[in-house]
Amino acid sequence: MVSLIYNKKSYKSISMTANIQIFSGRLFRKTFRFLLVFTFLIGAQQIINGQNAPTFRHSSGDDEIDQIRADIKLYPTDESNYEYRGSMLRLWELALQQQGAIVSGRYKPVYINTSYIESIQNKKQRDLAVARVAKQIEEGYLVLDSLQNEIIEEPSTALTQLTPDPEYLVPPVKNEKSWPNYQGTLSNVGFNGNDGPVYGRTAWKFPVGLAWESRPVIDGNKVYLASPGLHNILFTLDIHTGDVINSATQIPGGTYSTPAYASTPVVLKDHILLREMGSRGHTGNAKEVAYINKNTLEVEKQIFAGHIDYRTGYAPLAANEKYIVYPFSDNHIEGIPVEAQAFSHIICKDTRTGELIRDVHVGHTFAEPLLGDDMVFIGTRSGYVYCFDASKKDSEHSRVVMARDLEVTWQFKAGDAVNRKVTADANQVYFGANDGTVYCLNKETGSLIWKYTVENPVTEAFRHFSTPLVSGNKIFIGSADNNLYCLDASNGELIFKYESSDWIRACPVATETNVYFASINGDLYNIDYSGKKPKEIWTKRIGNHWVYADLALSDDKLILNNSDLYSYCIDAENGDLLWRFSIIKSFHQEDGYRVLTDQIAGGGYYQSKPTAADGKIFIGTPSRFVYAVNAETGKEIWKYELGAAISGAPVFDNHKIYIGQQGGEDDFYCLDANTGKMIWKQNVGWVWGSAAVSDGLVFVPGIDGYVNCLDADNGNIRWRFRTDKSVCSEPLIIGEHVYFGSWDSFLYKFEKKTGKLVWRLPRGGSDSGVAIGFDGKLIIPHAGMSCFDQETAELLWEPDLAGRIQGSLNGTPAYHDGQLFISTWAGQLFALDTNTKQINWLLDGVAGITAAVVGNNGYVYCGARYNPFFYALNEKGNDEGSTDTLFRIRLANALLESTPALYRGRAYILSSGGYLYAIE
Repeated sequence: MVSLIYNKKSYKSISMTANIQIFSGRLFRKTFRFLLVFTFLIGAQQIINGQNAPTFRHSSGDDEIDQIRADIKLYPTDESNYEYRGSMLRLWELALQQQGAIVSGRYKPVYINTSYIESIQNKKQRDLAVARVAKQIEEGYLVLDSLQNEIIEEPSTALTQLTPDPEYLVPPVKNEKSWPNYQGTLSNVGFNGNDGPVYGRTAWKFPVGLAWESRPVIDGNKVYLASPGLHNILFTLDIHTGDVINSATQIPGGTYSTPAYASTPVVLKDHILLREMGSRGHTGNAKEVAYINKNTLEVEKQIFAGHIDYRTGYAPLAANEKYIVYPFSDNHIEGIPVEAQAFSHIICKDTRTGELIRDVHVGHTFAEPLLGDDMVFIGTRSGYVYCFDASKKDSEHSRVVMARDLEVTWQFKAGDAVNRKVTADANQVYFGANDGTVYCLNKETGSLIWKYTVENPVTEAFRHFSTPLVSGNKIFIGSADNNLYCLDASNGELIFKYESSDWIRACPVATETNVYFASINGDLYNIDYSGKKPKEIWTKRIGNHWVYADLALSDDKLILNNSDLYSYCIDAENGDLLWRFSIIKSFHQEDGYRVLTDQIAGGGYYQSKPTAADGKIFIGTPSRFVYAVNAETGKEIWKYELGAAISGAPVFDNHKIYIGQQGGEDDFYCLDANTGKMIWKQNVGWVWGSAAVSDGLVFVPGIDGYVNCLDADNGNIRWRFRTDKSVCSEPLIIGEHVYFGSWDSFLYKFEKKTGKLVWRLPRGGSDSGVAIGFDGKLIIPHAGMSCFDQETAELLWEPDLAGRIQGSLNGTPAYHDGQLFISTWAGQLFALDTNTKQINWLLDGVAGITAAVVGNNGYVYCGARYNPFFYALNEKGNDEGSTDTLFRIRLANALLESTPALYRGRAYILSSGGYLYAIE
């Protein structure tokens, strides 16, 4: 269990001002002012006594880190503060690396095993263990302090963009050969003969954000914003200034072990409720609802709510003073057997005690529940809308109640999925369904009162409509056909519709005369509807990223959250920006570049791998969309929405795209590559890795442990085989055989057409890095690396890498011209000679869990896990046992598990900063 709020009272210094944040202003609590004065007096007394005052030359950009830097000179690191200080040290390290600080060789990361230390019963031994960690932490702060000074005072010590002189470069050959799948070929070698970029400049970037649906909540003069940070989980802002009043925090841990808070804050009388999502199913830490004290913003307690895979993108939650209501499913992704499915139950608990009241099975639901005083309304993918009484305790003989006539107040069947939250007034319930129809039902009986159907329903939308807004006798609802509809609430007649520039997903807000709405692409509209015809007052583009979260309005202030984790306050009268706030804690450099001093928790979101063909770049996103964009211009051609994040590559074959997702529905999709229209879908369960297509067969790895072979033309299942654990990564195809690596640690070889198991190989399981094949050999990355015979599975060789590389190998190797290019978890890339089995060259600070690729022009391309640069390196290395950096270009942030695609002389890569880049 990840510990949440740090106990400020037990901390022996003043550094626990964890609820303060530097952004547009500094609004410190009275307590902090007192402590600051107290610290000044201590420092003054030290000067009088001839001691050095606790000062540092340059700010880290983060108030909490700076406070620890000051405190650490006054108060030792001990059992009361080592976990907090050590965790914040890690965040500082990452922030420095994002600014280009070269940490490798200067600083040894501190890994804190709190559970181990707390398990030591002997006090003397525990004190010794704490003392060892404390020494490492304090030494780490000294090193990072010196690095902070260096990158400011001596900028040449930091990594910066390196662009070659184009006069001396050989332009790349821009052929039309496609990059159709992960790593460019079915053998996953990362080389297909295409040249890569040489100039080291950005041709274009396309925004790709998170599925951030957490709404801003306004309560008087306060705005509550959930944050998915490793450290920060909730901010309270002054609505007039955007200044931070207070914030709630958790002790930051690892990216995959720390939960992300991703619900809309529920503001009650004494508490604010937030729900977690994250990694590892029910064996992980992300499965709670936190009760945050409204005054102190400390987490007072948690109740179990079930795991939400972070790729779902949102953690639905509804509550009032009596009930807490949320969708639930059993997810044991690391179990045997694996359980992984979308929400299928609605849980009702007592808000005060957390006691279970109802557990109603409704089938797969992707909608947020609506909670009235006692009644719950929920839409489902099957098209049913259910209403049931939250107070009606289920019979004691059955924990789970199926949604049927005896258990629900009423049910209604719409024409298609209802994947958005319904809304209601005193007498009626309103919602949109994916058949392009808006429905109005009697609130007490569920009988149909009216319905309205749009002219051209958009079949590419998983959620066709926004949540409806009831305003007086009018219903406002946004649609995937780009229109905002205004309907008469009494009869459903169209009053007007207004066309925008993109799909409308966010619920609009309105006054008696004006309605405000945002299209997905960030265009914000103010429409006066008081006259005979609607009149546009203003329209403004807000930010650079997509908008999915519902809007909030208070008097003349309009609040909007976007998928780049910014919150904007807009003057409703004229559309002027009043303030902007980064929901993930950060600061901006002089050029506007955002440096994160917190990190996004839960897992790695930007994982999809771009593919390229027919003049298009295809990419999946954590915001649930697969896009086709113009390879030359970066302009959107089409988009198709799935139920959850897309982590694999959109595989191209025969003018079709094959893609799955994890966290949502069980369907795997085949789309028309030119139009984005669905050709077929097949139920195979969640899919994390990329598929592969060969000879009219589609090979799909399954989170549920199955490997699947589908007919490429119609999606029919040709054969299946179940391994013992999840199959997360990409298959390898060589000739008439296909290879799958499983989390059960085996590599499986099958006859491609029949599914007959040929052999299974221990030590062949895969995760982010997968097996590759060439010259009759299999190369398998793991803690080390192994080479096996493709036919016999005989071990051929294992290079001795001890002492040369740091960390395990978790990226797919690339192979070209007798060299393997292998990345390590710790951020190294090395070239291994496949003949001598010796390392030809090694470079620190690049790669990670992102695989490298090789251009036909002698360039190796890779990103980095710990800094925001994209690199072009000399394939052959140099005489010093390293290699030359041919260019280095800064992206919005580091790379996670996306790998580059080489096409038409450019590299296309997805950055965790929220952009797909075209680099030339």
